[in-house]
Amino acid sequence: MKEAHPLEKTVGMELYATDCEGIGGKLKTRYEDFLVEEITTDNEILTFKDWVNRPLGEPDLRGKKTKYVKFTVQKMGMSTMDVSTIIASSLRLPRNLVSYAGLKDKRAVTVQRMSAPTRAASGLGSLELSNIEIRDIEYSRQLVQIGDLNGNRFTILLRELDVPLEKALEVAEEVKSTPLLNYFGFQRFGIARPTTHISGKFLVKRDFEGMVRSMLCTPGEYESQELLDARSELADDLTPTEKIINVFPKDLHYERTVMYELLKQPGEYQRAVSRIHPRILTLMVHAYQSFLFNILLSTRVKRGMSHVIPEPGDFLIALDETHSGRDSWLYVTESTLEKRRQQVSEMKFALALPSPGYATHLPPTKQSDMLKEILKSEGITFKDFRDPQMRSIDAPGGFHHTSISLTDWEASIQDTGLLVKFNLRKGSYATVVLRELMKNHPINRI
Repeated sequence: MKEAHPLEKTVGMELYATDCEGIGGKLKTRYEDFLVEEITTDNEILTFKDWVNRPLGEPDLRGKKTKYVKFTVQKMGMSTMDVSTIIASSLRLPRNLVSYAGLKDKRAVTVQRMSAPTRAASGLGSLELSNIEIRDIEYSRQLVQIGDLNGNRFTILLRELDVPLEKALEVAEEVKSTPLLNYFGFQRFGIARPTTHISGKFLVKRDFEGMVRSMLCTPGEYESQELLDARSELADDLTPTEKIINVFPKDLHYERTVMYELLKQPGEYQRAVSRIHPRILTLMVHAYQSFLFNILLSTRVKRGMSHVIPEPGDFLIALDETHSGRDSWLYVTESTLEKRRQQVSEMKFALALPSPGYATHLPPTKQSDMLKEILKSEGITFKDFRDPQMRSIDAPGGFHHTSISLTDWEASIQDTGLLVKFNLRKGSYATVVLRELMKNHPINRI
């Protein structure tokens, strides 16, 4: 397998599954170039609809009145969490009461399902929000929760390719026919400044000063000289000033939150970190778990083991189901090897590796030894992920598929670019597919 881009290696994505040359190009030149349509648990694709001025007012709710309503949200140029917050604020609800099944790209047009208490129904029908459209409001017995989806349908236009269009189609065909490495993509870590997992590691180790230093002082490749100078000044003693804080852009609001707390209480790093929303702290810990998974997957393949075909000592999990460290799984032994490989070939189960946490338990196998080596090199134990007192960083871990098999793949030439359409199960990233096509600097995929 080909070695990955140097920046990708820093987050554990060390290899490409395909040996073909990349086509280069740029992703998300326009929001409309990247369309994501959620696939529900009923296998319904929530399709994009042209932006129109839909009638406002009391919605005609479908179904029998229950505690919640669910609805379709079409958005452009905003993150899922931002949209959830905007809707909650507009309806004067706590933001945790506007829930969703999965996070969707910010620089894109996306369609997904959300939910809210029934009392919000009339307000939902009257909302006028920029680049947000709400439709298909109906009663629901339960809130939509993380994982309540089967996957996503992607329609993506790649522009400014480095190769002729016919060559791009050939590369697309190879990518289609190759089981890809199911890495956690750069969305987990940050492309311009991939440090989320580093902050997560400091959280797991309860090193709050280190976590603050990683947030505030690590330079980004594309940042202004003024911001780089401010980070350098902070690195001396982590003592912010109003002048330094004002240099940080408004969209770095978590960094600014931490600095304002340190301005009031110098040296109180845990207190400053606690002012970050718990959901963001959880994402940081998850990013570190994702980094460890990426390293484990790369190590496995570099040692000559398949990322598709199981061996004795491996784990399998069922496709299209939600999994955690407490869920049931299949363990592969010498006696069950043939049966387990048959289940994988029938696409009923797939090979999986641990995304480590406090609930991770490993049998004595060479696969387990790989993970233990990685944790030892990181100075981390499974118990480090346990913290009942700070639930936002209490992480049980789980399993994650090791490969991506593309379904409903289409590739065609549109104007001067390559248009690709494909479905992905939840837990897989479109940008991980596109990196195999493009094989250039990850900055071209933000």
